Amino acid sequence: MRIITMLTGVLFSATGIFLVANGGLTFMSMAFIVGLVFAVAGVVECLSYSGYRGEDEVKSWIMIDGTCTFMLGALILMNKLSAEAAVPLVLGLWILFSGIRNFVHAWEKIDDRGEGFYNLLVIGLVNIILGLYAFFDQDLFDLSTVTLVGIYMITGGVNIANVGATIKIRKPDFLKTKEEKMEEAAAKAEEAHQAAKMAIKFAKETRAELRVICETPAEELDLTLAPKPGTEKAEDTSNVEG
Repeated sequence: MRIITMLTGVLFSATGIFLVANGGLTFMSMAFIVGLVFAVAGVVECLSYSGYRGEDEVKSWIMIDGTCTFMLGALILMNKLSAEAAVPLVLGLWILFSGIRNFVHAWEKIDDRGEGFYNLLVIGLVNIILGLYAFFDQDLFDLSTVTLVGIYMITGGVNIANVGATIKIRKPDFLKTKEEKMEEAAAKAEEAHQAAKMAIKFAKETRAELRVICETPAEELDLTLAPKPGTEKAEDTSNVEG
């Protein structure tokens, strides 16, 4: 599935390059090809969901992104997205959505800058900029609809290829070499080590919070026991009179 997904991303980008090179064409003349490529890419991206080996939250985003890509392809094939002015805006929102997803995922890895951090960061920022550009195109370069669609397909192809690159191929155990088994065991040990560090950090924070609670007077912890505002002076006056 890894190779298929990456090849789909290449096909997606190649279609975009063709559109950019033929920017004088009308979108309707290329609508069937664009819709078909979108639909196929969406199906492949959804299928790659089962092959992704990573955080469950990221897997869910991959499924959502693939579903959106397929739905766009279906709308184009059914001629429900045919207005020349609307197509770039819709695809711009699609790229903007993907960019926000990649950027948020990269931001979550900013502390350790783990695997794929810079790829997600750069791709996310580029997607966000291109997605926003769709709303200002007429005020800037005023590109043709086919050219804009091509640019967005090139960017979308990079996104799909990046998803394919994150898919890890799992061999059956009897086909794995000793070195591969050792690497897999080392990776699991590193994951366990990181989980243990997080658990130790959480335990320290919890103990510190418990110590603060124990050292804080009860009236400061329980607002119902603390004196109400304005009653302190009244209590001092009654004590003096007494």
